[in-house]
Amino acid sequence: MMSRDWEVKIEWNVKLFYYINSRRSRILDLFYKRFFYMGKSYSLPVYLLMFWLSGTDHNGYIHLAISLIITGILMPLLKYTFRHKRPFTLLENVHLLEPVSLKSFPSADSAYVFTIFSVSLFYPDTVLSAVLFLISLVIGYGRVYMGAHFPIDVLVGFFCGSISAFTGFYLKELI
Repeated sequence: MMSRDWEVKIEWNVKLFYYINSRRSRILDLFYKRFFYMGKSYSLPVYLLMFWLSGTDHNGYIHLAISLIITGILMPLLKYTFRHKRPFTLLENVHLLEPVSLKSFPSADSAYVFTIFSVSLFYPDTVLSAVLFLISLVIGYGRVYMGAHFPIDVLVGFFCGSISAFTGFYLKELI
């Protein structure tokens, strides 16, 4: 290891990172080089289409918009508060599959998809929620597989996404 910092000092975090990141597969490499875009904000039309197909009402879209705005504010705030480095700058032998910038902690991609998933829990379509949960897990795993994040970055991103969705719901009720 090249550097010691708080994320590197969490033994399970580093072990799990290496376990996931070192399991290389050409198929997974190809998959994640394309699928990781589902964790980016420009994938929103795909998620809006999924909500529309599930019959989500007007309140669901307002809830989603408020929650994503919260996530959009929260992520840079946390990233620049913690200013945590990416795994490839702290560890040796990291397989990095995408160019990464900004800071690592927490994972904004994970927060984004988990916000969308968590919003879906407030509405009756369990198929939509199941699909979004699966997408969230695949994105979260992929952030570590691609070498962009430590597992704890992803877990905190999931937590932040949940908090954004629940806060968004209560703010929507105030409108």
